[in-house]
Amino acid sequence: MKFNHIYYGVFTASTLLGVTGAIQAWNLPEGWQKSLALTVGVGGTTSALVCTGLGIAYSERHENLEKETAERISEIQATRGRELNDLKVTIDNLKSSIAVLESQGEKYLEQVNSLKEQLNEKAKEYFKVVSEKDLKIKELEGIVSQRDTRVEDFMTDSRMQTVKFFSERCKDLSGLQKLLENARHNPDVPIELRNTFDRRLEDLHNLKTELNEAIEIVRDREFKDFGEILGFIFAFDNKFLNCKTRWKDYKVKEIKSENKELKQSLDNSIPKPVAIERFTEGINEVDERITEKYEALLLNNNSIHAQLLDLLEKRNLVINELQQENEQLRETLDRPYQFYGTSSIPSTGNKISEYYYRYFRFKLDCLDWQETEVGCRFIFSIGRNPGITIKELEQENSSERLAALVGAIDKTLPKIEIHSHNATVTIEIQTKLPVKQPLPTAEDIFRECGIIRAELFGQTIRKYHIEKTGKPTLRVMSATGGGKGIAVKNLLNYYLHNLDGYEIWLSDPQDGSEEDYWDCEKAATNPNEASKLFNQFANLLKARDNKTSTDPKTPILAIFDEFDKKHNRDDKKTAAEIWTTFRHNSMKLILIGQSGEVGKSGWQWDEMNNCCLLFISNAIDTFLKHADKDLGMNPETLEKFSKHYNKASKWIAKTNEDISPENQYRLAALYCNGQALLLEIPVAHKGMLTDGKSRLASKPFEKVAQISTNTQNLLISNILDEVQNEIENDDLESNITCPECDSTKTKKNGWYKGLRKMQCKDCGHHFKVDESISNSN
Repeated sequence: MKFNHIYYGVFTASTLLGVTGAIQAWNLPEGWQKSLALTVGVGGTTSALVCTGLGIAYSERHENLEKETAERISEIQATRGRELNDLKVTIDNLKSSIAVLESQGEKYLEQVNSLKEQLNEKAKEYFKVVSEKDLKIKELEGIVSQRDTRVEDFMTDSRMQTVKFFSERCKDLSGLQKLLENARHNPDVPIELRNTFDRRLEDLHNLKTELNEAIEIVRDREFKDFGEILGFIFAFDNKFLNCKTRWKDYKVKEIKSENKELKQSLDNSIPKPVAIERFTEGINEVDERITEKYEALLLNNNSIHAQLLDLLEKRNLVINELQQENEQLRETLDRPYQFYGTSSIPSTGNKISEYYYRYFRFKLDCLDWQETEVGCRFIFSIGRNPGITIKELEQENSSERLAALVGAIDKTLPKIEIHSHNATVTIEIQTKLPVKQPLPTAEDIFRECGIIRAELFGQTIRKYHIEKTGKPTLRVMSATGGGKGIAVKNLLNYYLHNLDGYEIWLSDPQDGSEEDYWDCEKAATNPNEASKLFNQFANLLKARDNKTSTDPKTPILAIFDEFDKKHNRDDKKTAAEIWTTFRHNSMKLILIGQSGEVGKSGWQWDEMNNCCLLFISNAIDTFLKHADKDLGMNPETLEKFSKHYNKASKWIAKTNEDISPENQYRLAALYCNGQALLLEIPVAHKGMLTDGKSRLASKPFEKVAQISTNTQNLLISNILDEVQNEIENDDLESNITCPECDSTKTKKNGWYKGLRKMQCKDCGHHFKVDESISNSN
């Protein structure tokens, strides 16, 4: 508002000054008064024009700034939106591809990692675009929000324009002063006119002096109010007018006298009719010239107009071509994206995409294809068809039509699945019959799953049950018919022939039943005897632990079948109290039960860490359920174990379909000290169990004397064999050279798998040689 008041005030004052000077110049005859009046008029008009320019400039400059800033902000926002939309589409496509590839397992792990790296790069680029565009918008908004300094700028420019205006007027006065001085010194100028020149020269000198002083004041002073500048302009306006008025008064007198003389001279020189005729001729000549100029300008304008019409027509043709190209491009972009390549599978996928676009205008963009064992699988993006359903994809018998279109096998239809989480649809086509793959061999599947073979079954359990690094109690679990009888009978047979000096007590409360599979001597054959035998075992343990036992110190292995069903709570409580106590008393225990859920026997799962656990067949599932939380097994190890078990069990179930029950493959899970192993259970042991290095007893300590005698004989025999070997090896010299030091001082040191074991007397190096080859040489 303040800027408008100043602007209109200056404009009005300058316009009045210019109009006044112009009127005076028009009324005055040629002479110094007219020159001065013209100077004032031109100065006022110039001030008005400058004021008008400044007003328009300062008014429009801020408006243009706001308009330009708003346009730039809008352009940046539009660019930002387009870039972000493009990045978002790219990121969504990458996510979709990653999800599809990840669903195929580890087959495409390398491609998935590459796509994830691209996804990270696009995400960084996304956030970079957001930050850069927002920063530019804030900078532009800050420019608009800056303080409006138009008044201050106008004041400064007005002061400078005033200084410039006064300087120009000073130059005009100097030129006028010089002309008057030259005229005064002209000898032809009469004395009266020289006096007039002297007065005017004095006035001009005073005006110049005051004008120069005003210039210095305006240049140095900081004006806060435009009224001060107007004061300087109006002050000199009055001075010019006063000077002009004095000159006018002098000139009026001269003009009146000159007017009379001129009028009389005019009347006497040219007759009025002649003057009018000459004036008319001059006017006509000027009119003809103006007409010629107008006609020439009109012809030029017509030519320019024709050129503009030609240019407009060419531009219209270009616009039409661009519109046609734009329409073609729009149609191309509107169509679904197709697979690259001309082979059969990409072409089939393109046919499917084209079918849905042609008949239903569905845009199924081709993403990926995969060749399967029976045909091919196609993955399409349905992001441009939100809300599409399987019902819509199968409308109008589309499944049958697609099967015929792509050459599917008779009586097979495409399998269509929609994945809403990544906006894709999968279509599987069967174009060939599946090839039946042969089952892997037992050696292959067991080796791949890390299963210990049947020939090492007894040896492996012995390591974790009998030896010092294991647990003295073995808990065997499986449901009826699960194969625990086959497993334990094989284990018992191994112990009889591989454990030195043990007396084995076998308790079978169901002796003589249809499920009796032992075929050997038993120390208990009914529930009462079984309970008494267990308590005798427990009492023997306590006596040995207290060093008060009078019974022989023979190692004892007690096996209690049907412990879960045929033994009472007291026996089970006693078992929990003693199953770690007899580690140092040469006593071992095997408890056989039906249920893998130990809570049914009154025990806790954490107590099972005191035992060596053998889960057979379906009881392995119970083990997997409790392994990590209740037994503390490492989750990663458990996951790997479960994977191997599931794979092997599926193979066994398939293979056992054609094998008799007694010869079928069976699995057992052995868990001890946080380690889990998968074992192959040997086929059922047929025939009687016989004594070996250890013996079965029908009652406790029945065969102690026999075992002691056999043990002594065995020890003596072993000692004699070792002594004989030492004597033999010391006496045997050899001419075989040591491969380590090339010494021939070597001696024989026994046999290993058909190879002679050798030892160098000089360096002590041990090595093996094939004597058959050495003798032939």
